[in-house]
Amino acid sequence: MLRFPDIHPVKKDAYKKIVNGFVPRTVYVSLNQDGKHTCEPIVKSGDRVEEGQKIAESGSFAVYSPIPGTVEGEELKTMPDGKINRTVRISLGGSFSFLGKKIPEADYQSFSPKALIRHIEEYGLLNTFRADRPEPLAPQLERASGYKFRLLVVRLTDEDPSRLTDTILSSVFAENVAKGIKIASYVMDAQGIVLVTEKDFKNEDAFSSLNVPCFILRTNPKQYPSAFSTHICAAVKKNTKEDLFRHISKHDLFIDASTILELYRSVSFRMPVIDRYVLVNGDCLPATGLIKVSLGTTFESVAEQCGGFVRTPDSVIVNGMVTGFSSGTLNVPVTKYVKSITFNSSRKTPWQSQALCLRCGNCRAACPLNMYPDVMYRHLTGGASAPADYMEGARYCIECGLCNAVCPSRLPINMKIQEYKNSLLNAARTEPAEEVAHVQQ
Repeated sequence: MLRFPDIHPVKKDAYKKIVNGFVPRTVYVSLNQDGKHTCEPIVKSGDRVEEGQKIAESGSFAVYSPIPGTVEGEELKTMPDGKINRTVRISLGGSFSFLGKKIPEADYQSFSPKALIRHIEEYGLLNTFRADRPEPLAPQLERASGYKFRLLVVRLTDEDPSRLTDTILSSVFAENVAKGIKIASYVMDAQGIVLVTEKDFKNEDAFSSLNVPCFILRTNPKQYPSAFSTHICAAVKKNTKEDLFRHISKHDLFIDASTILELYRSVSFRMPVIDRYVLVNGDCLPATGLIKVSLGTTFESVAEQCGGFVRTPDSVIVNGMVTGFSSGTLNVPVTKYVKSITFNSSRKTPWQSQALCLRCGNCRAACPLNMYPDVMYRHLTGGASAPADYMEGARYCIECGLCNAVCPSRLPINMKIQEYKNSLLNAARTEPAEEVAHVQQ
């Protein structure tokens, strides 16, 4: 576990309120919002669309228009994860269905859990507990409802020490987040709830009305890694004496504050996911803040709301300096898994040129699982062979990226190990029986 003294995020006390983003004149709505499933448009160029209208679908996946306006056709765009996907270009025009409207809050308990799961699936909610690996929320809730020990784990802080999105949302919208937790708990019939908070979290009273047993795990946000599912499970087992919470495992439902808040908004106001709360910061901007941004808004347009650039961006980092993506262009549209955008100048951008492995051992010292990332990397790149048991350890890599962060040669160690891990998991198809035994009825 490391501390990052060089990462100084703006403290949440600086955010007195969260602002609504400018309504963009043009949006580029990705047809692939989760990085996996591509939808096909059900609208064509020249069609008029309303805010929240379905514009594309594929099976249970759907995409909705974030603004009212006119469809201008399709366009290829680079996504936040670096992939190139099709987008639907929509120009603003007409009246809004949700923005500025007072919509009465619905009683979620008037619907059955199955009906709510269908609603959550239809309106396209993603679980961004792992922002680099978003997953549809509906099947996760349905699967969790069949577990023997049904635990809901809600992280009210951020796993990346440079990102404060979930931390701020949990503080500013504590009551609504608590309502979202109640909805998720109702849908999956949770037997217990684990709340992962900062040590100095001041809004615990908002969660006092949760009607199932609750365990609060206080973490140090300056330590990393400490908020991945593996570390949460270990910390809960170490700090609880209750038998129910000692059954926690990585197969329970882990969810973040951003997703919980979207769940509350979607179920309570019958609206699809058409916007995101995004933390915008970096030394290229004169101001920073947490902004509610329409999906399909380009990064450049988001920066304009913060006063435009005072320095030329040398790097654009999505979802945090430690675990995020690097974007090569400002013409990237916001998607459902974007939590933060950091615009850094050259003086804040580290040297990126790669060199040969120095065999310094930094990656071994940093690895929280005590693996040998350098040996695995050399094996995977043809530099030297490694024993089979060394390589088998890739299955348990949590992909924290510390090996990359401490490597003086700037080698993509984590990426290579992640690729190998995925190949092992795909080949196996099934997981060890002892790890999933507790989830069966």
